[in-house]
Amino acid sequence: MRVLNFNVNGQKLQRDHESDFTGIIQGSKGYLQCGFNLSREWDGCKVAASFWRFDQEIDAAPVIGGNCTIPDSVTDYREFEVSLVGVHKGYRITTNRVKIEQEV
Repeated sequence: MRVLNFNVNGQKLQRDHESDFTGIIQGSKGYLQCGFNLSREWDGCKVAASFWRFDQEIDAAPVIGGNCTIPDSVTDYREFEVSLVGVHKGYRITTNRVKIEQEV
């Protein structure tokens, strides 16, 4: 497994500068994961990662223990975006999108 790590501070999602986002190869299946370091605003939330292409949501995955597997339906694309949404007792929080680029 390869984990792409992100930091989440409130509604700001950004790549973890210590995580390597280079050399990701298009077409992997069941291999790529996202890891999220969530700030306190996300405590107690059920969290899901949404995966986007051309402003259209392609798929989503539950974030469990701060991690999710990137769906196979997304990994065939040259590039896609990821964002988060969290829900807790009538409280809903969302993030910006971050682009992930893959090599052919």
